[in-house]
Amino acid sequence: MKWTPEFDEILRRNLPLSNGPVSADTSLSNLGLDSLATVSLVIDLEEGLGVSIPDSLLVAKTFETADTLWSVIASLDSAV
Repeated sequence: MKWTPEFDEILRRNLPLSNGPVSADTSLSNLGLDSLATVSLVIDLEEGLGVSIPDSLLVAKTFETADTLWSVIASLDSAV
């Protein structure tokens, strides 16, 4: 699944171990996404993309890979 450049920029900015493009199936935790980085990522995604991620979607499965995260973002009504 292809995501927007804005999503890509926000994602990479919040992955401390990312030094280039993030592939769809790479584990985000392997790129340094821990609990603190996840909170920052959620805030940046909500502010940068104008979405509101419901608490029910703030689960580990949502943040497994870039693809799973983008699928959640794209499914939200206000997604860009």
